Amino acid sequence: MRRGLGRGRTLIAIGAILALLSMPLAWRAAGGIVLPVSSEWGFSGSGLLLFLVAVLMLVLIVLPYTSRTRRFVLDRPVSYGLLALVGAGGLVAAVADLVGGEEQYRLSPLDAPGLWLAVVAVALMIWGVLELIAEPAPSP
Repeated sequence: MRRGLGRGRTLIAIGAILALLSMPLAWRAAGGIVLPVSSEWGFSGSGLLLFLVAVLMLVLIVLPYTSRTRRFVLDRPVSYGLLALVGAGGLVAAVADLVGGEEQYRLSPLDAPGLWLAVVAVALMIWGVLELIAEPAPSP
C-alpha cells in the first residue's frame, strides 16, 4: 500500500499544475510600437497537447487513491514517462511554430510568460519521472 505521494509524484503534480496555469498566459507576442500587439495563449496550436498531458498526469496521480488497495495498473513510471515525452513534444512543436513562422515573435519572459512557465513545468515533470524511475520498487 502506497502511503504518500513521494518526491517524484509531488514534482510531477507541481509541474502539471504549473502547466495548467501557463495555458491562459501569453505564449507569444508580436507587434509593438507601430503595429498592434498580437499575442496567443497556450490553448492554440500544439500547446493544447501540453494541457491534455497535464490533466492526464494529475488523473494518474489521484486515481490510485480511489481504491482500497491504493494501487492502479497505470500508476507506473513508464506511464508518466510516456506522458512527459508527449508533453515535451507538444512544447517543442509550439516553440518550433514560434521560431519558424513568418512573424517575428518576442519570446522574452516578460512578453511570453506562459511559454516560460510551460518550460519550467515540463522540466519539473521530467524531473519527477526521473525520480520515479530511481525510487525502489514497492513491496507487494
